[in-house]
Amino acid sequence: LLSAALLGATWGFILLHPDLIEPLQPASLWWAIPTGIAFVLAERFAYFVEYRRDALIYSLSEVPLAMAVLYLGAGAAVVTRVCAGLLVFVMMRRTGWYKALFNACLWAFEVALAFFVFHLVQNEQTATTDRFVLAMVLALVCATLVDAVMVSVAISLFEGRLVSRLRTEVNTVLTVVLVASATAAILASFSIYWPELTAMGLIPLVAVWLVMRRYGRAAQQLRDFEALHRLSSSVSRSLHRDEIARTAIGEIRDILRSDRAAIVLFHGVSGEASVAAQIGEPLLDLPRGSDDSRWLAFSTAVGATLLEPIVLASLGIGLGIRSGNAIVAPMSADGRLIGALVIAERGGPNAKFDANDALRAGAMADRLTAALRNAELHEQIEDEAWRDSLTGLANRTAFERAVAASCDADGGSAAVSVLMLGIDRFREVNETLGYHVGDEILKETTRRLTTTLGSTSELARVAGDEFAILLADDDPELVASMAQRLLDVSLDSFRLPDAELVIDVSVGVATTRRRQVDPGTLLRRADVAMHWAKQHHTGVEVYREEIDHRTPARLSLLADLRSALEHCHLDVYFQPKVDLVTGVVVGAEALVRWEHPTRGFVPPIEFVQLAETTGLITELTDQVIAKSVAALRLLNDIGLRLDISLNLSTLDLVDEHLVDRLRSHLDAQQVPADQLTLEITETALLEDGARAMQTAETLQALGVNLSIDDFGTGFSSLSYLRLLPVLELKVDRTFVTNMLADERDEVIVRSTIDLGHNLGMKVTAEGVEDLATQRRLRELGCDLAQGFGISRPLPLSHFVAWLTTSGHEVARSSIQGSWKPVNRPLDI
Repeated sequence: LLSAALLGATWGFILLHPDLIEPLQPASLWWAIPTGIAFVLAERFAYFVEYRRDALIYSLSEVPLAMAVLYLGAGAAVVTRVCAGLLVFVMMRRTGWYKALFNACLWAFEVALAFFVFHLVQNEQTATTDRFVLAMVLALVCATLVDAVMVSVAISLFEGRLVSRLRTEVNTVLTVVLVASATAAILASFSIYWPELTAMGLIPLVAVWLVMRRYGRAAQQLRDFEALHRLSSSVSRSLHRDEIARTAIGEIRDILRSDRAAIVLFHGVSGEASVAAQIGEPLLDLPRGSDDSRWLAFSTAVGATLLEPIVLASLGIGLGIRSGNAIVAPMSADGRLIGALVIAERGGPNAKFDANDALRAGAMADRLTAALRNAELHEQIEDEAWRDSLTGLANRTAFERAVAASCDADGGSAAVSVLMLGIDRFREVNETLGYHVGDEILKETTRRLTTTLGSTSELARVAGDEFAILLADDDPELVASMAQRLLDVSLDSFRLPDAELVIDVSVGVATTRRRQVDPGTLLRRADVAMHWAKQHHTGVEVYREEIDHRTPARLSLLADLRSALEHCHLDVYFQPKVDLVTGVVVGAEALVRWEHPTRGFVPPIEFVQLAETTGLITELTDQVIAKSVAALRLLNDIGLRLDISLNLSTLDLVDEHLVDRLRSHLDAQQVPADQLTLEITETALLEDGARAMQTAETLQALGVNLSIDDFGTGFSSLSYLRLLPVLELKVDRTFVTNMLADERDEVIVRSTIDLGHNLGMKVTAEGVEDLATQRRLRELGCDLAQGFGISRPLPLSHFVAWLTTSGHEVARSSIQGSWKPVNRPLDI
């Protein structure tokens, strides 16, 4: 339609002005030949300035057009211009019949418009040299500018941006067109008015041509710099390689006017290739890797390389390009090939890429290399931030984000379960066999878990020997089945170069239970359940509140305990111990009590365990010792010579400063050491036997007595009982309370009494609730008893009052140091 409009306008000019048919200056039609040749030369040697997908053409076509206006009629000039233009079109191997049609119509319209404007301005009645030059300049300027406008309109039909194209086209060519048109007009006027000076007009013509070329080169360089800056700016906005490639490929297409291009990236040490971005029809036979022998010479070259079809064919590379050549620009950083830019099928006025195109491709590849390298480093840092370096699994931060995303699904009501897997005794493996063996076990565990879970679950390594699994379900049967599958990873032994190990694992489970749970809470609960399973050797444990000793309430309790210790608000109560043979009160056990100002009575099992896990047990034990020794001082002052026993924590027994603090309290109160008995649990003995033995020997040297507390509830080692300087065995209340109703409990109590006596120890029964139990214990030969059947634990003032009002006889001389069972031979 556009071509038809141009053709119609051309005939309209000629038909409406029949006088245009005749030339302004009488001349032979043979003038058409040199004029046509001039048109061919002007078009053939035109200078192209390319900008993105556009090409700005500088030529001296104004000179032959001016001669055609003078010496040819409009019809002859149109034919001459169209024939010359089509000849150049074919010579330059341009494609597209619609392009040829449009350009032919445009050339015809350009000539007709020049004739029309010239005759309109050049009035023969007022013809002067000045008017002639003005008319010729206006005719040439109008024809050239309309040519540029129509080209912009035609391109915008395919690619858009009409306004910006017009602005760029007009602003760029206006100055050059004015100079060229003025030069052509002067040369035409010379040929009419001063023929002998026509040859001199060639001087400004050559000057204009040189100026146009210099201006074109400068403009091209500025546009190249602008294009490179735009490319650098575009690719620097992203830190992901694929996104950078997709952004860059569009810029490269516009800058180099390429119809087909691809960016190939090489990944990792293997150099495996992938096409990150491409335009046009996919190019064939692209590099398969950084070591592809066919491309090696070009991918390791410095700068871009022009590849002609014959070279590609000789190397067995079939890019599938239909015409022209190709450019390969390698992208290397730190001596490593990270990618390659492959460009083919050039569009625009030039059908083939040239050396300047290769230079621009190389410069763009350099900009792209810097952006890709930054992206690669960013992805590496990002991967390290979200990925465990040893196993390649997600780390805790990434797993927490995955849990949060799953919990937020379905409006925060999604069913989610977290399973925490820990390797039992992993620390012993590291300390015994070395950390490199531990790393191998972690890698093998990762492989087994990955094989077991497949891609259905999110797997992460969240701590040294701990792995977390996310399930998008909280069905108990499904969760139990998954937990069992996780336990199965340790069924096969771990085969190492120098050993074969059997490793057990423990699994903790926490679920949303169809209600909204904070992701952090979910992970913490799974961790609590897993550690409970480890401590109690249950394999799998599902979170429940009774096993959670790290709740927010306990944190608040910890702060209150710290404050209570700081202000000495903890009390020590005393429970009497009675000799079952004589009925004499011979001592008491010191028991710590805490009356919280708002919580009320806090059971010792709660705050003592809290103190043990938070490091406050040392201060707690120290205060109990201080108050117990002070109580002994008071009892001694009133003539009551009792002993007081108190409990030691496992951590106390391995505290190297315990003896020094104990000696300091005894010396300060001037209390004999043998009036104080320290009770040790069986667990404390087994936790660190060597250090426990050393501490016990030091305490014995100080004169303090030792007692084994809660005997029968742990995993006692009889060798420790034989070697430790222990004076007393205490039978745990769990056996004493039911001994009258359960024959098995009585058997355990009787055996413990016999064992203690055979080892030269006295035996104390805890949890004595009634007189019948006391009588039976006496019959079994038990030495001492304590419990609610005798008295509840009492504050010191109440305890002193009880001693004087209970009816029990109270010891008034020490019986501790050389104690022996009454009326019973010592059987060792």
